[in-house]
Amino acid sequence: MKSLPDSVLPNTGRTSGWTFVEMLVAVALSSVCLGAGALALQSISSNAKRTTSIIEIDIGETTNQDFYGNEGGKIRTYIAPNFGKIMFAQEIRDKLVEDAQRSTAVFCLPRSIPNTIHPETLSYPGGSVERPQLDTSEAFRAFLGVVETTSTGIFTTSYRNIPPADKPSTSIFLLGPSSDTDKIQVNAIYEIDFLKPSNAPGTYASVKRYIGESLTHYYDVYYPPGNGDAFHPQFVQFEHESRLLAGESADIKRFQIAPHTPFYLMWLPDPSINPYKKAKWTSADASTAVRSTYEHMAGKTSFSLALPMFPSL
Repeated sequence: MKSLPDSVLPNTGRTSGWTFVEMLVAVALSSVCLGAGALALQSISSNAKRTTSIIEIDIGETTNQDFYGNEGGKIRTYIAPNFGKIMFAQEIRDKLVEDAQRSTAVFCLPRSIPNTIHPETLSYPGGSVERPQLDTSEAFRAFLGVVETTSTGIFTTSYRNIPPADKPSTSIFLLGPSSDTDKIQVNAIYEIDFLKPSNAPGTYASVKRYIGESLTHYYDVYYPPGNGDAFHPQFVQFEHESRLLAGESADIKRFQIAPHTPFYLMWLPDPSINPYKKAKWTSADASTAVRSTYEHMAGKTSFSLALPMFPSL
């Protein structure tokens, strides 16, 4: 086979290596890319500092000890909106659902001071006292006052369907069966607290999960003040439709709509949304409608859920 003449072959000009000019161009381009990357990183870091702020607030030494077992009254927490805390809020929400699924009863009790009662079991009263029928949150509150007498100073008010406005915090007791027929197993207790720090004008929100006295999960956030509606109610209780009685008021009957089992609608504080910065809600439902009691919670959190009062039924 004849070889191609030299005039046909491509002229490479050199066999290998870069020229000095090519090296200068490559270095210049690399410098431009590195410079642009450094500016982008600086911008990201600067924006992160502006959008993720930490505040030191004073919640009181006793409260800090009750909540977290820490000494001193000051803690450091993130200011809402904060998106990094969302994963912790989602974890607690998922845990709440899981704990409810393995429980026989869920009872929400409103309060205005921290709850320090976290038993692993609740013992029925001894003697010939008839065991109570724990079919409502109020019945459980009364029972708790007998077996844990200090609870009467914490859960001071009975309620029906909607917690009182002066009780901004909530305890959720999740009960289960026990091998001891004289006791009730407490699977977990969730504490949702809203309180005013002594050194800041906003609101501190804390959500915690306890098994016995052990704090297993929590998240917290600080909400700067605003003109929006309060984060209330944190839950609404709907009764079974079979409880409809002729003597009940219309204000109570509107909540007796559960077709299978009593249930709660719940709202957990959202670290990424400051509810107090939201515009005040304009009512869309009549004041007699059941939805008028909680419609203003729309848009205040992305962590809402429905839980049956008796999940095993």
